[in-house]
Amino acid sequence: MPGLLIHSPPWVSSLFEHDWAPMQALIRQVRLLPPILADYLLRCSGGLVLISVGESRYVPGPGEFKSRPVQNIAFVAVTDLARDNEQPLHVLGHLADHYLGCGGESGGRWLSEGGGVTPAWQRAGARLSRLFALGYGVDQVARSNVRDYFAQSLALYCRDRRRLNIADPQIEKWLRTTLWDEAFWNRDR
Repeated sequence: MPGLLIHSPPWVSSLFEHDWAPMQALIRQVRLLPPILADYLLRCSGGLVLISVGESRYVPGPGEFKSRPVQNIAFVAVTDLARDNEQPLHVLGHLADHYLGCGGESGGRWLSEGGGVTPAWQRAGARLSRLFALGYGVDQVARSNVRDYFAQSLALYCRDRRRLNIADPQIEKWLRTTLWDEAFWNRDR
């Protein structure tokens, strides 16, 4: 967002050498995602990722950026990038959940709610809902609701896979055999 570092807390702006540095930090995190997922999201219509001074959050539906209408905004807090925590990936997890579930459509079923843009993703989404119901989420965030279960599990798969596997081996396997499995992506094409 315009004026990002100027409007950031001093401790944040002191960590970044130049205005482009927060974007580089975000790119480092995005590279932890499977390339096929990143490519899929880039091909989708709508969806915007903005680095902001507010808190990290995903806002589905219509919005506006620089006086232009946009759909489905993932706000990534510059403070989360400065802390190098899992929140940026968590927010991107919501974006992926929404787009894999219903192509980012307003009111559609997200993947974590049993949706799916293909029959294979629908089956995977149904399995994901059942895994959440078991209650083994890696932390309180993951146990709060099925959307956060997916997003937090995805973030921790990227950043601390061992911790995720110890707490919830079934979601670790689900992620490995779906999002990180190119053969899975090619089903139902």
